[in-house]
Amino acid sequence: AYMYAVARGEVEEPHLEGSAELIASLSRPMRRAVTFGLFVVAGFTIFIASEPFAEALLDIGQEFGVDQFLLVQWLAPLASESPEFIVAILFSLRLKPTIAFSALLSSKVNQWTLLIGMLPLAYSASRGGLLGMVLEERQAREILLTSAQSLFAIVILADMRFGIREALALLVLFSIQLAWPEPIVRDAFIWIYCGLSLVMLVVRPQTRASLYRLVRTNPFR
Repeated sequence: AYMYAVARGEVEEPHLEGSAELIASLSRPMRRAVTFGLFVVAGFTIFIASEPFAEALLDIGQEFGVDQFLLVQWLAPLASESPEFIVAILFSLRLKPTIAFSALLSSKVNQWTLLIGMLPLAYSASRGGLLGMVLEERQAREILLTSAQSLFAIVILADMRFGIREALALLVLFSIQLAWPEPIVRDAFIWIYCGLSLVMLVVRPQTRASLYRLVRTNPFR
């Protein structure tokens, strides 16, 4: 539904620069061949580098006494998603916040749909049969925490405005929860995010109205 709605949305003529401009200047067959080749090279690079990278993270955590779970949870995604952050920052610096947000939101949708859906399939393939993934208590807590963060972000962005106060709220809350990974703190932040979301819905009528319109919108029209 998301891809369909985006595909039917308003199309803006892109202003291409650098490598993108060079590829766009090629003929259609050559352009498709180059795009496909870049996709294959990138996929192959990820395939051969992901396992050594993950194992190196675990070894570093064990050697320096750093929680391996936190390394895998935060450092690994930061390394893999840094290009998205850089692209979003560049668009923001060029006064194109809509495109910057679109890049980040599309990545978030991809993570919580395609990526999450592929995990059980990859797990089943490695075990040689269709099996469900059994989550540990800590993993389940982190999923709940991330879901609560996402809910809070949705409520903030519902009115299509993102100010300094909202940005600082997300940054401060995230920094605090990252600094104290104890289970009781994580549980507390789950309730904090949900509570703040509820408070914003109560005290901000425009947010309620925006969410109502968002839910009522038919993406297939």
